[in-house]
Amino acid sequence: MTSPATDPITVFVLSWGRPIYLWACLDAVHRATRSPCRVVLFDNAHPDPLVGDVIRGFERRGLFAEVIRSPTNSFDDFRAAYRERLEGLGSLHVYLESDCVILERDGCWLAEMRRVMEAHPGIAMLGSLIDPGDFVPRETALGLSGGDAAAAEFLAKLGSPERGFGADPSWGATDRDHFPTRPPCPIGNPPGRLMMLRTGIMRELGFQLDAELARRVRELGFEAAVTPRVRHRHLSLLNIYDYADYDAIHRDAFFTAPPRGAV
Repeated sequence: MTSPATDPITVFVLSWGRPIYLWACLDAVHRATRSPCRVVLFDNAHPDPLVGDVIRGFERRGLFAEVIRSPTNSFDDFRAAYRERLEGLGSLHVYLESDCVILERDGCWLAEMRRVMEAHPGIAMLGSLIDPGDFVPRETALGLSGGDAAAAEFLAKLGSPERGFGADPSWGATDRDHFPTRPPCPIGNPPGRLMMLRTGIMRELGFQLDAELARRVRELGFEAAVTPRVRHRHLSLLNIYDYADYDAIHRDAFFTAPPRGAV
């Protein structure tokens, strides 16, 4: 059963810190969303004081239905808050990470993703396509990383299959509503930075990282797909310029934080 098209869809935004990217993400949501929504921000207690300034600015704009301020930087805290808020939601909701900027196009990105999901009830997880313009060339990434190939790989996503979309424009053809993220598609799952999800399935599965979530969705007999009708920028591709001290150790520490109460 689907929700009426006038019902607001909840958009969960997970803040990673990095205030420049958070501002750009929230500004895009504010400007590009033209259909009913509720924006719920999860602030992960990032120590940069500018993060709080950004959040307060968008509170003054009236963007948020709720701001959840976690006392710790723990992905477990987000999972718990997310699961709690799934109760009472409509059939669809969105997960958005704060290094993702939704690009303005004709119409509304949220309404477009909703239309695709409602037209194709077998899709449980729907992502959008990346704008490849922010991919840093390999030579530039290696130079900025002082020749450290591992750092360049991480910061510039040199091996990302999303780079392959630019080589085959048919994958970005907007005459298609969606395509499943399985061969011959060059990516194996919708990128987790922007996903529309079926609420009932997420109540059953709980929040998972993108590749694992796609695997579990398929095990339930549903599809994980991407729509070329919605595009986004992935600002973390610019970490190599803007936040050079960010690395895989910091990223992994966030995702592997021990559960609350663990010894």
